[in-house]
Amino acid sequence: MGTRGVGRWWLYAAALAATWCSAPPAWARPADRRSAPAFAIRGIKGLWWEGIESYRKALPWLARHRMNFLMYCYSSFPASGQRWREDYTPSELAAFRDMAGDARGLGVRLCLSFNPGIWSRPPLVYSDERDYQLALRKVRMVHATGVHWFALCLDDIGRELSASDRQRFGTLAAAQAHFVNRLWRDMATLRPKPVLIFCPSAYTTADARAHLDYIRAVGGRIDPAVRFFWTGPEVCSPSITAADARVFAAWIRRKPIVWDNYPVNDMFPWRPLLAPLRRRSPDLGAEVAGYMANPMRQWELSRIPLATTARYLAAPAAYDPARAGRAALEQFAPADRPAVAALAALYGTSFWGEPGFPPRPTRCAPPEALRRLARYQAARSLLRARPALRDLYAAAEPTLDEDIRALERMARPRRERSPLAAEGDEFEGGGGPVFGFNKLGRRVNYVYARPTRRDRIQVAFWPHRVPAAGARLLLTARNDDFGTKARIVVSINDWTVFAGPSPFPSDAFATRAYPVPAEALRSGRNLLTIRNLEREGVLGMPPWFMVSEARLAIGRGILPRERAAPRRRP
Repeated sequence: MGTRGVGRWWLYAAALAATWCSAPPAWARPADRRSAPAFAIRGIKGLWWEGIESYRKALPWLARHRMNFLMYCYSSFPASGQRWREDYTPSELAAFRDMAGDARGLGVRLCLSFNPGIWSRPPLVYSDERDYQLALRKVRMVHATGVHWFALCLDDIGRELSASDRQRFGTLAAAQAHFVNRLWRDMATLRPKPVLIFCPSAYTTADARAHLDYIRAVGGRIDPAVRFFWTGPEVCSPSITAADARVFAAWIRRKPIVWDNYPVNDMFPWRPLLAPLRRRSPDLGAEVAGYMANPMRQWELSRIPLATTARYLAAPAAYDPARAGRAALEQFAPADRPAVAALAALYGTSFWGEPGFPPRPTRCAPPEALRRLARYQAARSLLRARPALRDLYAAAEPTLDEDIRALERMARPRRERSPLAAEGDEFEGGGGPVFGFNKLGRRVNYVYARPTRRDRIQVAFWPHRVPAAGARLLLTARNDDFGTKARIVVSINDWTVFAGPSPFPSDAFATRAYPVPAEALRSGRNLLTIRNLEREGVLGMPPWFMVSEARLAIGRGILPRERAAPRRRP
């Protein structure tokens, strides 16, 4: 573009940056600098960082931002999770050794995490001597490379004990305490002496409160030298305070290390989450043993919010999210900052627990969609024009393109859209506004169990006439990935098209055809509704049902003879 166009882009980006870096709310204003010390352990882990390369990039960045802890996530290496009974490969061990040398020079502690219960088949058996020896061997092999911190993570695992564990231990807490204590006693003989962090199966305040016998038992039985992870009041906590930490610390009989699930984005199909860290109290450092942030899968994007986290960890009492957000731009060259600011203005506008989180285009009328579309297109153009931001743009591009397509569709008048077909993201309601509309390469929406209040999605069809032969509803959908089948109801207007356990597969999308008689249809607006009838379940977890497309096929001879006639809703 010409220089005049470039100037306009810069001005537009400056306006977007001002939106992102607006004045902080009352809770975000700086507190008394004397109210809390800095955190002793300040670091991050990797999330689905396959292999070692993202860790190599993160290591010097951490040192520059006064952070001193980097944990290898158990999702990064098969021998840490899915195939935990296998040894690390020679190339992995060599990479650990090289990284350990670099980390020592930079003053960063490396930590290896492994989770022997989340994906392995069979999962860890606490009473199995072979499993114990495998875990100890894993620790010894990695310790020899110069990595001296370890995390045994038993989060998100099945909590049912094997028959042999039930017979020997009776409870999950007793089984885990035995395993952890034995592992720690053997680890403590290594030199230099390592550090062990344990992530309990109830790692949030809410879950621990619901399982007080468990958390008090592991806290009381596990050696006081073993440290504990804690994610705060919730898995992804809108706020974490010193008072929250004191409650959990009383249960586990030691100060926890915060495992803060921000800016982690696996629940939002890798959508950028770029807002500055918020609502972590200025006195939290005095009540915890350390703090570890959980970044996004995309390292280049993670650098933006993590820069604000580093600022908080270094001086929590003086932390101001708005100032931290502006300072986060300073890690980029001055010529690149307008493009980064434009991206942050789109995806850094809200935080956990706030309206509009996660940041995404919401449905709006065509004129407003056109205005919003210009902002997204501006950000994309700015990023494309900066060679130094190539990796950052590559990380953001899939979401930018997805959101631009969504806004282009919103900008089209209704008369230009198909009156008899709808993709999943055109359904109102459901879980899409929370978890995103892009899944497995399709535009989708979800219905969750009734307690979530995300149990209903709706879309309208607009046939010009009602054919005497009726129509077919062609529904493309699938069940949740865990294989459970929710009870669903599919209806058009007041006519029940299907009711019962979902007939769709859990490993792929499939299309089913349902007859809709003429008496169920109207000329003009016809409302398709899909409901999830399950009475138990939480948002983001089974049993859920996912819809990719719905189409109303009109014409003679279309009713499948093998299907039972639909019935009216009582």
